Parts: sequence; structure tokens; C-alpha cells
Amino acid sequence: MSEPIQPDQLVKFEFSQELLNSYRKTKQIPIDLYDKNGKILISKKKNPTEEDFGKLLKFELNGAYYLANDQKKVRPSSEAAINPKEVKLFDPEKTTEFAKQTQQLIEELKKENMSNEHALRVHKSVNNILDDFTSNPDFEHGLFNILEILSTAGVSVESEMMTKRTIVAMGMKVRTKKIVPDEDNKPNKKDHLHIMTASFLADIGNSKINIPDRPNLSKEDYQAIQQHPILSYLMTLSSSEISTEIRTLVLNHHRPFRGTGLNNNFPDPKVVFNKLMIVRDKFLKDLSKAIIINDIEYQLRLQETNVTPVNFEEDIAIISLASEYASLTSAQSWRPAYSSLTALKMIVNDSFFSYSNKNIRHLLDYVGSSLTNNENIISPGDYVITASIDSEKQAHFDVCQVLEVDRFQTRPKIQRICTIKPIFKRGNRYNISDFDSNDIRMDRRRAIIDLAGQTSSTQRIIYIVDPSLNEKLYDSISKIARTQA
Repeated sequence: MSEPIQPDQLVKFEFSQELLNSYRKTKQIPIDLYDKNGKILISKKKNPTEEDFGKLLKFELNGAYYLANDQKKVRPSSEAAINPKEVKLFDPEKTTEFAKQTQQLIEELKKENMSNEHALRVHKSVNNILDDFTSNPDFEHGLFNILEILSTAGVSVESEMMTKRTIVAMGMKVRTKKIVPDEDNKPNKKDHLHIMTASFLADIGNSKINIPDRPNLSKEDYQAIQQHPILSYLMTLSSSEISTEIRTLVLNHHRPFRGTGLNNNFPDPKVVFNKLMIVRDKFLKDLSKAIIINDIEYQLRLQETNVTPVNFEEDIAIISLASEYASLTSAQSWRPAYSSLTALKMIVNDSFFSYSNKNIRHLLDYVGSSLTNNENIISPGDYVITASIDSEKQAHFDVCQVLEVDRFQTRPKIQRICTIKPIFKRGNRYNISDFDSNDIRMDRRRAIIDLAGQTSSTQRIIYIVDPSLNEKLYDSISKIARTQA
């Protein structure tokens, strides 16, 4: 048995945010802490949780002490410091619990209407996730270890996707719009909580749809699935704890790209308008439904005028992008899950009709590397295809090779190889099915373009030529590039 600690062996521990942050970064509490009488309060520990740090702070009032012999261990050495970009941001136990609570909610909503109790549970859950995330000193740079956690969580695919979508949307929002104090000097998290709650609720309408378990959907199946934003919105109307701002995001979460040209927005505005009119007229004479009618009429005005704030449009795009990422990285009965890296490349390659340049930047430049364990999505030597729009609204597509990638992956320095013609296809969605490598025009100048310096240019990367995604195109472009060199 070890000898008891004597008070004269102890030195008072000086609490400071800097010191606690260093413990978080090095993922350790390097010393034992005692009370003034030598009784152990907390033992030294590797990989402490936020609960452990909470205990530390509770000891501050009455004081905590460490052995004088541990003086050199109080401050972790710089050699022990961990690169902020390598810190895993999410606690496995808390994230798994969030996913299991999500699964429970999905099962309940299959049998009953959404209640205020349901809504309050959702608000509490997303608020806890947000607070845990932003309390980590490395939240702006660390890794999103959600795929690793959910791979062993034992939850349904629906729960897995809702959890991923909520967390990825949170990361994009927090990293592109900092949480700042409000007039009462409290964190103003309203917008961040809105987008997280909307991300969580966006697909609850699927619980009311019989979705076929196969890869090739019929036109009728696809049209039914496209109605889920309306169904999700209508399901939220039964709870007064869901705000109109959140409902608006839910209703519009697949309409990220504004413009009069061809796009993949759904459902069609006329369909949304007509459906909402039917519901409103059904409740019009029921005085108890006044709040629901007011919300629907607000949505009708938005659909009719098609005027929304820029920040609102960006939030919709964030939810839509997070949804695509969550779906692609989740295993389905007809295909395995894609890796984070492959999923992000697929989103870029399908972005031309769906997302703006700014939308893709929010995904790749702010959370991309955090989702891929710091592996670049776009690297020097890669072949990419850019699109630009001229003054007559004509689109031009260029094959380029990446020369340098700085902080922002979507804006590298590139060298033009040739122009190329895309092959457009209209199935259930508009997309670029391929590019015609026989219809090219070489750029003899081999012009070098720094996209980071082209702030007023419309040129953006809309396709990453990856041999695992399009081997034939990759081989053709590689041959063209070698021939030109």
C-alpha cells in the first residue's frame, strides 16, 4: 500500500483556460490531482472526455493540488502536442447515443404524429452536439470521425444518415459563420441550431413513404420520393416547438441552386404551391388550426414571390450537400458505402446542375479534409474540368491539370490542356453523363490560371477526372496531355 500524501508534499494547481486547452490538445491529464488534505480527486489519464474536464473545473472553487515532484509534468511538452488537424472531434459514446436516440424517434414517427415532446428532445440533442463540438479547441481544424463511430454504432441506415447529415451541416455552418456573442454576451447559436434541426428533420417524411429497396427507380417511384420535403414539412406542423424558419428550410432543402436555367431542384414550385393550398383550404375553417394556416400562408408567399435572403439559400445548399454526403457514405442493399474521398468527388462531378461555386467551396474548403482524414480531394497532378459562362450565357468546358493547391482546394493553380464537349443526359435528374474526348480543341498556349486570383471569374471546377470513377475519360485525357507535352 502506498504511503498517504502529506499536505507539505503538495503544490496548488493554477487553473487556466490555456492549460486546459493544452490537455485537450495532447489528449491527456498528465498529473494526479488531490484536495488540500492529500485525498485523490482525479487520476492522471489518457484520452480524457469532456466529462473529465468538467470535473476538473468543479475542483477549481475549493482548490486542487499536485505533487511537487510532478512540477515538470504540469505543462505538456511541445513534443507531445498533437497537430490540431489530427484531433478527432467527436466523442464515440455521445455520438452513438445521439444516433440511437435518432433511431428511436424514427420508429415513433412511423406510428404517431410529431409532438412537442419529440421536438424538445430534438432541440436538446442538437444543442448538446453543437456545444460539445464548439467546446473543443480544435473544432475549426480537427477530424470528423463520424464514419468511424457510426460503423460500429449498430443503428439503422436511416438513423446513420440523419446523424451524418446533422453533424456535417453543423460543421459547414460553424466553420463558415462563426458563433459570436449576442447583445447579452451569450453565444448567438440561433442560425446554427436552425440548420442543425432542419437537417435532422429534413427526411422524416420518408417514414411515410414506401421506398423501393432497389437501385433503379421507376419514374413513379422517383416522383414519390421527391415529395418527401413536403411530407417532412407537413409532419412538423403538428408541433408548435418547431419554428417557421426551421420549417422553411425543411420544405426547401432540395432547392439549393437558384437560377432560371436547367437545374435539379425539387419538388417543382407549382407542385409545392398546389399541395400547400390543398392543406390550407382543408384547415381554413378550423379556428384551432390558425397557427398552422399562418405558417402555410407564409410558405405560399415565399413560393409565389421566389424571393429569399442569400444566407437562407446558402443554408438550404448546406443541408442538401450534407444529405448527399450522408447518403453516399452509407451502405445500401444494392451497393456498399463509398469512402469519404470518393463521395466528395462524386458530389463535385454531379454539381453542375445542382450547386453554385460557393456551395461546393463550403463543402470542400471548410470540411472536406476533415471528412477525409486530411487527404486532399483535389491534388497537384490531378486532371479537372472547369466550366465558365460567357457574357452571352454560353457555357465553356476546359480540361486542366492541377499545378498547385493552397489552402482552398476549389481554387488551385491550373494549366489548361484543351476544351471538351460534355454529354448531357436527362433521366430522373439532369447530369453530365460523360465528356466526348473526340470533340476537343487543344490550347497551344497551355495557359496557366490561378483560380484563387480570379475573384470575378465564373470559372469553377465541376468535374474531377478520377480513374476509379471514369477510367476511359482519365486514360483519354492522360494520353492527350502526354501528346501535347
